Amino acid sequence: MTASRRSPRANQKPNNIGRGFVGTVLGVTLLLTAGNVYRAVRSFEHQQLIPAASEIFASQKYQPLRIGKVEDLKRENFEQIDLVAKQLNYSGSSVKELANLLSQNATTEADKARIIYAWITQNITYDVAAFNEALQNNNYPNVSPEKVLGDRTTICSGYSNLYQALAEAMGLESAIVIGYAKGATPPDDARFRDVNHAWNSVSINGAWYVLDATFGAGAMQDGKFNPQYNPYYFATVPQQFINQHYPEDSGWQLLAETYSRQGFDNLPTISARFYDLGFKTVPHDRYQIATEGRLDLQLSAPERVVAIAELRQGDRELPGTTVLINRQAEKIVINVAPPDAGTYDLDIYAKSKDDPNGYGKIISYQVEASNSTAELPKIYGHFYEHQASLLEPLSANLDANWSTHFNLVVPEALDVQVINSQTKQWTSLTGYGNYFAGNVDIRVVGRCLLKLEFAARNRDFSQYRIKSGT
Repeated sequence: MTASRRSPRANQKPNNIGRGFVGTVLGVTLLLTAGNVYRAVRSFEHQQLIPAASEIFASQKYQPLRIGKVEDLKRENFEQIDLVAKQLNYSGSSVKELANLLSQNATTEADKARIIYAWITQNITYDVAAFNEALQNNNYPNVSPEKVLGDRTTICSGYSNLYQALAEAMGLESAIVIGYAKGATPPDDARFRDVNHAWNSVSINGAWYVLDATFGAGAMQDGKFNPQYNPYYFATVPQQFINQHYPEDSGWQLLAETYSRQGFDNLPTISARFYDLGFKTVPHDRYQIATEGRLDLQLSAPERVVAIAELRQGDRELPGTTVLINRQAEKIVINVAPPDAGTYDLDIYAKSKDDPNGYGKIISYQVEASNSTAELPKIYGHFYEHQASLLEPLSANLDANWSTHFNLVVPEALDVQVINSQTKQWTSLTGYGNYFAGNVDIRVVGRCLLKLEFAARNRDFSQYRIKSGT
């Protein structure tokens, strides 16, 4: 029997809350961040599970399973509920006592469902030590609601168990959902092929919504849990939730047309950050993208958002000339140039311009390249910060002793010049508003670097370089 479906061992402590869900789920979510615009810093996401089978919360028990309209629920103003939940001081370990306190501040079913989520995610931290102990020594923690309340720390089954217990105590119909969370475990580890996470579904005014208190509580960063309340995972749009969560019971997808496991695996990996930042379009609806040459992906996001991307191939170090991002107003075009035929991982990161915490991953793809592709120009940080767009040339290698046409968009620029770093010759491009274009004679001896420099309205000088050669 595989690890994902094994029976409880003697050292596992069963959880007998509510309707008798039994199982221990180990869950941790790591936020991927990038420290600067040159290269994204990667962390590996871990999320492990050693559960026992449970049919207690089968979706068929709740038929007809009416799917909630998330857009209607989003009109609710939960800011005060979230604040009350954060500030509500309860130091005991009684589910009933806590439920009574929460109920004093929530009267509608929507407010009750939200205040439970908000209290748990802002008061319970992820137990990294318990996760490591269970993973390394098969010593699984007690995930009963009372234990979670007493310790104020748990793993993901503890989050889902506590939500379920509080929901029942406050008169809400709720369910624990077990399944697979994409990106949470190594994809080649057969132990976690089917189940590696637990979350909840809750009924509000007769309609069902999905939520994940573990994901909503924060993330792992540099081996430590970083508490960060994320309301996105409360009553998430099912069409978005399915990008990361695949329940064993397909009814809990809360979709009119459910996905098969193969269909789920073929979806691109999209994070909550994608939607939080206001991205509007998914360039490809399949995780795997086949290309015979250069690949162009188009996204749409508010102008306050900055995006970068990275192409990877296992442990192979790839040059920065494999990816280039152009930005015009709300349109973001990601040019990808695989250096050889083969399989690559493409990660796209983004942040708000004024966010000091750096970039976070928003979407991932697997690129299947059938041919090699010419290098793209090497672009530096100021290019992205000023949201410039290079229209041509899109080849890193320019013909020496030849006239080359340059065409680019640089918002707010006063002047754009091409500088031959070898001859020290400056050539101004003609400006047409934010557009700058012109022909430049590339006079070189051997290889050199060309530098394009522009002065913005604030008089700060910024630059990016384009690699050239014979």
